[in-house]
Order: sequence, then C-alpha cells, then structure tokens
Amino acid sequence: MTTPQSAAIDPAAAANSSATSPSTDAAPPSADAAQLEAASPAAGAGGDIVVTGSRIATGFQAPTPVAITTSEQLRAAAPSNLADALNQLPVFNGSTKTSTPSTTNVGATSGQNLLNLRGLNPNRTLVLLDGRRMPSTNASGSVDINVLPQELVQRVDVVTGGASAAYGSDAVAGVVNFVLDTRFTGLKAEIQSGISTYGDLPLAGVSLAYGHSLNGDRGHIIAGVNFFHQDGLRADQETGRDWFDNNYGQIPNPVRGVLPANLIIPNIRSSIGTFGGLITSGPLRGTQFVGNGTPAPFNYGTITGTSFQSGGDGARANIGLSPSQTRYSGFAHAEYDVASGVQAFAEGLYSHSHTVQGAFYSQNVGGGAQYTIFRDNAYLPTAIRDRMIAANVQSFTLGRFEGELPLVENDSTIDVYRGSVGLKGDFGGTWKWDASYTYGRSDQELRQNNLTINRPLYASADAVLSPSTGQVVCRSQLAGLDPNCVPRNLFGPQPANAAATDYVTGDNVQWLRLTQQVAAFNISGDLGETIRLAGPISVAFGGEYRREHARQTVDALSPTVNDLTGIRGFPTQLQGKVGPYRFFNPLPFSGGYNIKEGYLEVGVPVLKDVPLVRSLDLNGAVRYADYSQSGGVVTWKAGAVWDLVEGLRLRGTLSRDIRGPNVLELFNPASQVSNNVIYKGVTTANLNIAMGNPNLKPEKAQTLTFGTVLRPAFLPGFQFSADYYRITIEGAIDTLNEQRIVDECAAGNTAQCDNISVTSANTLVIIRRALNLNQQRAAGIDFEASYRTSLGDGNLSLRLFANRATINDSTSPGSAQRANLGGTTTPKWSGLLQATYSQGDWSIFAQERYIGAALLDPTRVEGRDIDRNSTPAVFYTNLTGTYNLHVGGGKQQMFLSIANLFDKAPPISPPPVTTFTTAASSAYDPIGRYFTAGLRVTF
Repeated sequence: MTTPQSAAIDPAAAANSSATSPSTDAAPPSADAAQLEAASPAAGAGGDIVVTGSRIATGFQAPTPVAITTSEQLRAAAPSNLADALNQLPVFNGSTKTSTPSTTNVGATSGQNLLNLRGLNPNRTLVLLDGRRMPSTNASGSVDINVLPQELVQRVDVVTGGASAAYGSDAVAGVVNFVLDTRFTGLKAEIQSGISTYGDLPLAGVSLAYGHSLNGDRGHIIAGVNFFHQDGLRADQETGRDWFDNNYGQIPNPVRGVLPANLIIPNIRSSIGTFGGLITSGPLRGTQFVGNGTPAPFNYGTITGTSFQSGGDGARANIGLSPSQTRYSGFAHAEYDVASGVQAFAEGLYSHSHTVQGAFYSQNVGGGAQYTIFRDNAYLPTAIRDRMIAANVQSFTLGRFEGELPLVENDSTIDVYRGSVGLKGDFGGTWKWDASYTYGRSDQELRQNNLTINRPLYASADAVLSPSTGQVVCRSQLAGLDPNCVPRNLFGPQPANAAATDYVTGDNVQWLRLTQQVAAFNISGDLGETIRLAGPISVAFGGEYRREHARQTVDALSPTVNDLTGIRGFPTQLQGKVGPYRFFNPLPFSGGYNIKEGYLEVGVPVLKDVPLVRSLDLNGAVRYADYSQSGGVVTWKAGAVWDLVEGLRLRGTLSRDIRGPNVLELFNPASQVSNNVIYKGVTTANLNIAMGNPNLKPEKAQTLTFGTVLRPAFLPGFQFSADYYRITIEGAIDTLNEQRIVDECAAGNTAQCDNISVTSANTLVIIRRALNLNQQRAAGIDFEASYRTSLGDGNLSLRLFANRATINDSTSPGSAQRANLGGTTTPKWSGLLQATYSQGDWSIFAQERYIGAALLDPTRVEGRDIDRNSTPAVFYTNLTGTYNLHVGGGKQQMFLSIANLFDKAPPISPPPVTTFTTAASSAYDPIGRYFTAGLRVTF
C-alpha cells in the first residue's frame, strides 16, 4: 500500500542491506529498512514500506538524506509530545516550544510547537501528515505539531535537504512527514502525569487509539482521541528558579563614551517605575510612594541605566515562565477497496487548543506611557504638594507598575479542521496513481486581556476635587467629558478596585481564519524493459492546485484613532495614533492567492556491478509553480547515489527550492506594539508597526547536499553517515525586528533609516515591512552513527546525532552581511547521544544532549560592544525506564521519564532589555528537572 507523495520500497528488498531503496539510503542508523519493516503492520502483511524523500514509488536509490525516527524512540526521549523529542535533534534549532513564554499574541504562536529546520524559521519547514499538507495554524504560516494525531503516528521522516521540486512551496529547509499507522488493529491507550522538581507545571494527558479491519480486510478504519492539560506559571508567581526570579539583563553602559558599550547586570529592575509609583522628573525625582502613599527615597541600586538598574527598589519587569495549556483532538481515517486495484480513503481531523499566559503587569513608564501628575491632584500626599509649592513645581512625571490591575494575559483559542478524501490505485505492473482533495481551516481567537486603554487610563489619573460636591472626580468630567470616569489613586500600592479595572482596561481581540484547499494527483511507475539502462527508469509526475485565504476581524476599539482631547497629562505622542490599547491593536483585512503546479521526477539506474560501481543511480525533478500574486517560478533537483562497494555509498543533490509569501506576509495591514529599543545609545520607547507587503516575490534557494553512508561488513550492526549541506536563499522573506532596523540605520543603511521617524510629539516610530532580503545562508555537516549489539541477556542500541554548523548569516538590502553563526540558537556544535538497553520486559533509555559554547550576539565584540558575550557548553541528561506487564491477554507498559536529570539551569544569556526581561536564550531548558510517569495499554 502506498501513500501519496511518498516513495515506497519492497519489504523483501528492504531487509537486504544492499537493497537499492530510499529506506536504506535515507534511514538513520537505528531506524533502517529492516527495523521499519518489522515495525510496520503493512509491511508484515505484504504491503510497502513508505519513506518520504521522493515521489517515485518503484525502489530506486534516493539521493536526498532522510532522518527516520519511530514514535517509540521519540516517546522515550519526550513522553508528552513528539515535537519535544524532535526539537532535541541537532538539525532543529530555534524552534518554538509549547513552554516558550511570549509577551504578545502577535503571530499567535503561544503554546504551539513549531519545528525549525536549520534555524531558517518554521515557515520554511514543510509539515506533512501522511504526505499531505496541513493548514497553517498561526500568522507566520507554520504548523503546530500539537494538532496532529500523535497517538497514531508510526514514525517521522525528516528530509534534511531542499525538497520543493518534489513537494512544492515551503520545503526550503526540508520536510517533516508524520507517517500514520493506517493498518493499526486493536486498541491502545495511554495515561500520563508529570510535575517539575519545583512542584509546579503539573501535566495530565490521556490518549486512545483504535483500529479495525472491515469486510475481510477490504477496508480498514483507525481513530484516535487525545487530551492534554498543563498548568503554567504566571508573572505574579515566584518560580523557585533563582536565575528567573532574580534575573539578569543587558543594558547600555550608563557611562556614555566608556567601553564596553553594553553591560550584563544581575538582579535587573526598572529604574523608572515601582508598584507604588516613582517620580521621574524635576526636583522631586527619586521619590517613590510606598504603603498608604507615604513618600520615601528610591534606591537606584548599584548600576543605573536610563530604564533599568541592578538591585535597588525598582519593580521587576518579568514575564510568566510558561503558559497554561489545554488541548484535545480527534482523528479518523478510513480506506476501502472499492474495486480491483482501486482504493478510496477519507479522513478527518479536529483539534482544539486553549493557551493562557499570565504574561506581565501593566507598566506605565517612560516617555511613551508615564503619567503627568499635577499639583492639585486630589490623592497627592500633602508632604509632596508642599514640596512642589516650595519649589514652584506645577507637575511631575510618574512611572508606575499597575499591581492592582489584573495581569495582561495572552489568550489563544485555536480550532483546526481538516478533511481529506481521495482515490488511489494501480494501472497494472509498476504504475500507480492517486488523487485527493484536502480542505483545512484554522480558526483563531487571539486575545490580549486586561490591556490598559489610553483615554480612560489618563483621564482617571488626573483626579481632582469637584468644586460643587467636594467629591473626587476626573478633571475631564468637570468639562463635561468622560461621564463614566473612575478616578484612581496612583500613590502607593493600592487594593484591587473592580470599577477602576473595568474602566481603564479591556480585551484586545482578533479573530483570524486561515483556510487552505488542495487538489492533487500523482502518477508513478517505471518504463519497463524496453527503455532502461542498468535497470528500469522510474518516473513520477503530477499536478496540484492550492488556494490559501485569510480573513481577520477585530474588536470594535482596535481600529479607532486615539483622541485624548480634554485630558491633561497624557503622553502627547499618543494623540492621533491608531489603536487605543497599550499593545497589539490589530486591524481587519482579507486576502488570498492560489498556486497551480505541475512536476516531473525521474530516477535512472545508470550502472550496476561494474568496476568501482556496485550501482549508480541518477535522480532529477522539475516543477513549475504559478502564483496568482507574483507569477511563475521553476524549481528543480538533480542528484546521484553511487555505491562503490558493499557498505560504502556516496550521495549528493543540487536543487532550486522556493517559498512563496504567505497571506499574512502579503496582506497584513498593520499590527502595532509599543516597545523600547537602544536608539543612539539610549533605551528609548518606540511605536513599531509591522505590516505586510503585496509586492513580495517568492524566495528562491539553492540547496547543495553531499555525503557518505558507511556500513562496514567487519562491524555488523554499525552504520555511519555524514552529509554536508549548504542553503542559500535569495530574496528571503522576513520582517526585521525593530532593534536591527535601528542598528542597520546607524551603520549607514539609508533604506532602513527611511523606516524610522520621530514625530512632532517626540515619538520614535519604526515601520517593519515584510521584505525580500538580499540573502540568507546556512551550511554545515550532519553526522549520524549507530551501533546495535547483544549485551548479556539483552540488547544494546547506541545512536549519535551531531551537527557542525559552518555558515549562518543574512543580508538585508543596503546593509553588510550579518553573522548569526555561533549564537545561542545557532551554535557551531550540537549533538545528541542516545543509548537503549532492553532485557525481557524492561528497558532503560538514556539521552545526553549537547549545545556548544555560544555567543550572545555574534555581531558583537567582547570588551568593546559588551562586557561578556559568551555562554558555556551545556549538557542535558534524560532518562526513561519502561516495564512491560502482561495482564488479561493484553500488554501494559509502565514508564517513568526524567528530563534534565541534573536540574541544569540555563546559562545567563539575556538579549538587550527593552520592555520586559528574560535572563536566558530560548535555546536552553527553562523548566529544570521534570518527572513524567504513565501507563500504556495495548489489546
């Protein structure tokens, strides 16, 4: 049985170590063809073993490296989520994980698992489910692995080279195909629970899968359901992790003109705000308000910058460590032999996820958000008013963290629907065909709850006594404005006030619907004995039509313009700004495009059993894609596999790959965030506006891979492969972050300077358009090795993955090349060593993960640009033990897994502090030691 968009091989041939098949080429050492055959019910029943990497379905040697890992291996490494295990492989870096905290819902990735091959961004990694596309689950155009039916996954194929000619747009970095066990028969269930060594982040998960054959095995149905919940850690909770609770931050050197230009400081806190309020201007500067509004001197700590300081009395600008998550999903697949050689199939998927992160306290600090307090404020302590009168001061600015207001929450509810129907069959002989239609939809409700709203916020801050009633009112009410205004006392920490909270805060919401429709057909076979060289020439061809569409609606306030007329003391740069909320403020839009594609792939066995050539196969493919938005583009692939002698193979490919702009990159009108950047050496508040660009063109990549596979006869059970890769993307589509725009402008890029402006109200505005960058590159060498042998009364399996990155950089128009190689998410060396020992009913799995020593910022020089720019190498150890029971005719397996066994804290590696602080790069584990235990049952 073949799966569309995959290559199939004969099981008998697969069992032979010299078989000419994609499986023996591509499989990593501990997941070779023989192992896959044994693990595959379809193979056991006389079907094909299906391996991603080519469309050709008649056993030739595929030149593209494919890493294959069974679900059992992945669950041993990370029992709660297959993506967590995949993300530990060195070929992935910079991935978004479910535990990754976020300060905004822009992008809608909170709580998602997004695979990032080569660190080239998740939207350049094509995710397939049994060879067919999934709809995007976020605004970046990538796919959340959590929505897939993980309880039914048999294995995962990772194509670690460009594959656009075979699979189409988005396969620039490679392809990750989740292969389902569509022939599963029986019932299996799993229940698991977990908790960290700190007693937090508890999880609970349940899954159930069922499979049954129909009508004498003419048909088969599989179905699965899954539930998962994990509590998070909010910004108002202590975590017990000192590196996080009292974290470090990177700030500009407060001594101007003295090197290094930036410092990493411990126990970082705000120098412009407290939870009771801090006067930040005039002769009263440095006065804070403590309990009951009592004035007190403010301690500026040991190192004080323009916005942050080390130690002292300032508030911590921390974020929540991890979001709370609830997910449940269901999947069903049915197939039936409707006629001789013709099979119909249908499948449906539904997934629901709800992620809430208690992200941060509202903070109104700095020139773009702080309050102006006037001398007649009704709540102003008498001692301060007297000092103002004595100094002839009419007002001062006040920076405040709003402890009495509820935390700002990133709240995401995402429902994914996907259905696929099709036919597949054969024409006789080797010729096979398939045709399918797939509809996918992602409905997203993205909220930032409890955001402050500008006009109510500043109206309520200007509280005065009413001349007529003697009651405290908002000053604007005396002018007949803001009739429902609730005045607020900003001096000292205050108790929660429901009326004030309801008045000054609101929920900023966007509803985003992403839809995808795909109609495709594929035909494959060989040309038989009449047209052949060393063997039959294999051919695959087909076509695809795909339509992508997005529609976004928003809450009533987000598109409105700020009008603060009649209010004193508001930051003047807010007047006339679109979007009344402190953050987010999405705008509505609708847009879509379609792609029409056709492809041809050919596999040619050129030589066989001649001197120095045990076999030589060539492979080529070409695809034409016509984008309705940007025109036509051609992709291609050429490759070869050369077996010199038994156990020694060389392989290589050269390809042109593409990724077209997604609907958000094209049509997103704007999303606005208030943030800080380092501007002219000073931490400066800014309004940055990200927006799409309808003039974007598809990015084009040239991908080169070549390597060797060794299976020496003198060492049975040992296998080794090494593959070099180089990916060069021209016109890479990206939206630069605001700090990079400022830095490149300062370095002389006038095009980036055009994206920066300062308004008459002294507001720094940064426009972040989606761009076709000049170039983005990644290169390196992948190593894999394994050894399997018997040891004592059991079996020992060893597996090693390693990556040596040699190039990682990008170049934006008008700027010099920017180096990324050696950063924390792009280390020069990374590796993974796995060992499994099994004996009878029990097994022990041990894994050691290595992240090489890295730089905080590869573009900076230690001692000149920053006082410390390095992090040490990090090792993480995981252990999993299983024991099989045999009760009632079934099989029960207990398991206990310990992640980060030695509770390794992440090395201090903070990025430049803007509004919120984090002490460690996302490359490292923020959770610490974590225990997961459970029971698997199979009947």
